[in-house]
Amino acid sequence: MSNKFLYVTAIALAVSLTACQTADKKSSTTKDSVAGDTNMVNGNHVAGSEVIETGLDEAGATFLRKAAVGGIMEVEAAKIAMKNASNQKVKDFASKMLTDHTQANKELKALATDKKIITPDALPAEDQIHLDEMKKMTGASFDKHYMDMMVTDHQKTISLFKDGMENKDAKLKEWAGKTLTVIEGHDQSAKEIVSNLK
Repeated sequence: MSNKFLYVTAIALAVSLTACQTADKKSSTTKDSVAGDTNMVNGNHVAGSEVIETGLDEAGATFLRKAAVGGIMEVEAAKIAMKNASNQKVKDFASKMLTDHTQANKELKALATDKKIITPDALPAEDQIHLDEMKKMTGASFDKHYMDMMVTDHQKTISLFKDGMENKDAKLKEWAGKTLTVIEGHDQSAKEIVSNLK
């Protein structure tokens, strides 16, 4: 009787060990396929998770973040220029910059919200330091500094927005194209003012 019991127990143990090993193999296989699949999010397969979640690819998200920082910088610099500039054309230019970029920033924020992209609401430290230095400047030296900065910044911004127009997202392309026209107008005005400053 005891031999029969031991024999049955041995078979039961062998069967249960085999079952455990099979389960471990299945579990291991599942883990490996999840770890190896870059489109797995919390164990669920998704095709390009970022695109589905945000509606934009990484290039589009980066464009919006850079454009947001540039837009904030233009608005804040324009506010300083309206106070510190001595040349009326510089003050008028700053006023236009304030109006146009405030509008563009609102549109950018709405687009970013629609696409579920978080954009900066403040400037990086180095840009803020630059603005703080500009607040100490006045008169002709301020006018020259501000307008030279506007020419340089608008050249960079035009390049950025041309890249934005290459994005596959239709709404982003449309906004980038519309805003680029305004920015090119600013660039032209800035160059004319710089050429006439003493």
